[in-house]
Amino acid sequence: MKKLIFFSVLALYVLLMPACDKPSTSAPAAPVSLCKPLTETTNLSGNAAVYQYIYSADGNVSSISKFTNPSHVLLDSTAVFYDHTVTYSPGNIQGSFNTLATAYNANIFTGLPTEARQSITLNGITQVDYWVYVFSYDTKSRLIKVAESTPHITSDLEYDLNISYNDQDNVTALNYEPTTGPRTVTVVPASGYDDKPNPFAAIKNWPMLMHAGWGNSESEPVFTALSKNNLLGYTIPGWTKTISYTYNDKGQPLKRLSTNTTTTATYSFEEAFNYQCN
Repeated sequence: MKKLIFFSVLALYVLLMPACDKPSTSAPAAPVSLCKPLTETTNLSGNAAVYQYIYSADGNVSSISKFTNPSHVLLDSTAVFYDHTVTYSPGNIQGSFNTLATAYNANIFTGLPTEARQSITLNGITQVDYWVYVFSYDTKSRLIKVAESTPHITSDLEYDLNISYNDQDNVTALNYEPTTGPRTVTVVPASGYDDKPNPFAAIKNWPMLMHAGWGNSESEPVFTALSKNNLLGYTIPGWTKTISYTYNDKGQPLKRLSTNTTTTATYSFEEAFNYQCN
């Protein structure tokens, strides 16, 4: 059974030489002057959805819910705590989880977790440590490696995600290397960025909360979560994504238009963001 849903076309890269200095153990602070997303809407065919963000009194995310669009039926809801998250999926879809619990070994709002252990519950049966992730950072507290494993699944495809950055703290490439099975390396290079803050710039340590897997076949959420600015596109074997934006008065995206182009077809979809501004 495989969860390496990051596709038959995924990526990897050689990890940058580690620095001698120890990385900071504190999570990068989110700019307080930026707006926090309240809702995010996408009309992506087959996955049209609305994401709703709720914040606690300290300003950190306390829950993220996903609804169908436009019927607004709950698809899943994630409760966010300081060192763990719990996602409940009421759909009970065959092969999918009812509950996904992620336990970090550090406070995700004030620290930099170096490990996450995920347990899934399906039809009342819990499988602990279904996925295990080990995180590595550079001296600027940027995530540079995610090592994924499934210790209780025999002959499962596991991988390392190595991440490279430019001087503007934007990801230049996602580089996936299987650590079991065929060692086919795939690189997903970014085509560039704008100079404005991304939609989640005001959320502390968004990479640990993003609503996408590290090996997901749609790489945009990973690029966005790890980068300072807004991604303008990327290329994977067989297709290219280009992205354009309209912005609010703080420079954050109000709308994001993505166009996927293959050798035979072109498809576009739009996402919209609604913010809470202080």
